[in-house]
Amino acid sequence: MEGLHDFRVSIRRLRSTLSAWKGLLRGVVEKRDRRTLAGFQKRTGSSRDAEVALVWLEGQVDELEPAHRPGCEWVEARLRSAADVPSDDANRAVCTEFAEWADAFVSRMAHGAPERSAGSPYAGALAERLDRIAHRLAARVDGVGDDRKQGPHKVRIACKRLRYLVEPVRAESEVAVSLVDRCKRLQDVLGTLNDANVLDDLLKGYIDGESSVSASGVLELRRLNAARAEISFQSFRLDWLEGGGTRTLLDEAGVLARQLRG
Repeated sequence: MEGLHDFRVSIRRLRSTLSAWKGLLRGVVEKRDRRTLAGFQKRTGSSRDAEVALVWLEGQVDELEPAHRPGCEWVEARLRSAADVPSDDANRAVCTEFAEWADAFVSRMAHGAPERSAGSPYAGALAERLDRIAHRLAARVDGVGDDRKQGPHKVRIACKRLRYLVEPVRAESEVAVSLVDRCKRLQDVLGTLNDANVLDDLLKGYIDGESSVSASGVLELRRLNAARAEISFQSFRLDWLEGGGTRTLLDEAGVLARQLRG
């Protein structure tokens, strides 16, 4: 599971980097490159979601009443088979295709990288992009409202993009170190919430048409999973929305942008 996770994180980082710098990479990075990367991530998404759900499921078995365990076993079987979890061979095929694409992409980048202008130093260009992504994150935070699924998910994505943009300059600024750490902590809270939301959608689809024995176990898993989601959302609300955590994070992004320009 860790290998698949690392592969997906690497693709996500690359997609985020190409998106952040697409103005300077115009003519070198093509739309089909972004579509190809999105395709790799989509093909491994169901596998990753199922594996994360199975890890959580294993931790719930001892908490279940005997009457609910048949339903848990039934869900586990669905996650392992009917959830379209790719085989190891299928995942290896994706990795092989990615390696072939990456070789060609790196070669094209090496020969087609744009000329660097003396009037556009890296620090200034980075500060411009930092401001833009921080502004997007602020808009996502303001738009959460009562939405416990898509709202927090959009905040999480914007937070990841901010973190990936800042990580290369951690060695140059203590503010960057603190900012990356805050982004990681916010991602952890919202990552757990997203995992719970993804699993709830799966469990909701499993209930219809099943026997009462299986259904009762699935309903109990939904209850336990909903409790996990509630704890995560309340942590996000209290610490990051009402408690000022995101405001501090965005303030640090502003300080770092000023440092870069200076």
